[in-house]
Amino acid sequence: MRGTDGSTPTTAEARAGVAAARARMAERLRDTGWTKNAEVTGAWLRADGRIEPGSTTELDRALDLGTLTMRGWDRVMRLAWTLADLEAVDRPSRAHVRGALALRSAL
Repeated sequence: MRGTDGSTPTTAEARAGVAAARARMAERLRDTGWTKNAEVTGAWLRADGRIEPGSTTELDRALDLGTLTMRGWDRVMRLAWTLADLEAVDRPSRAHVRGALALRSAL
């Protein structure tokens, strides 16, 4: 999220961006009973057509290598959805998944 001039956003700009992301989440999830990405199930996250094809390559590899559990995969994807919502895009891309994985790895 960037400010209107491309710099660090002001508190008001950040607040507006988060509010818009939450509205996108709520709209996407309106018929599911959930309102936040943190609430969705793994089955919902992994449903066909939900994410861009090929965007989970790194996650799938980590899963195959045993460095990531299925629960961890789901947690990274929930964060990737949030990053996509903050950027006002319809679904996570490979960049969102990489960013989410980097944030998880940094912890």
